[in-house]
Amino acid sequence: MDIGFLWDEDKYDLVRRTHDVSFHEVVSCFDDERVIEVDDPQGHPDRFMMVAQSAGRRVLQVVVSEQDLPLYRIITAFDAAQAWLDEYRNG
Repeated sequence: MDIGFLWDEDKYDLVRRTHDVSFHEVVSCFDDERVIEVDDPQGHPDRFMMVAQSAGRRVLQVVVSEQDLPLYRIITAFDAAQAWLDEYRNG
């Protein structure tokens, strides 16, 4: 099954300005074999959070919705908090 990615343009502009994270950098996180996936911390049943390294070698927290499968809707992305960064590096 082919997958694709969506990101609301307004949300993307906000994330890009606030966290300096590009769409392409976030999508590259899906190639990380060391990815950590957990349920969405906000409790949304159709979302999950991943902690993964991007092609730019940044470890990011990415919140994703599976509601539109086979398209993944990217909700937000930002540099991983220290606790997640430690878990990723030590995992």
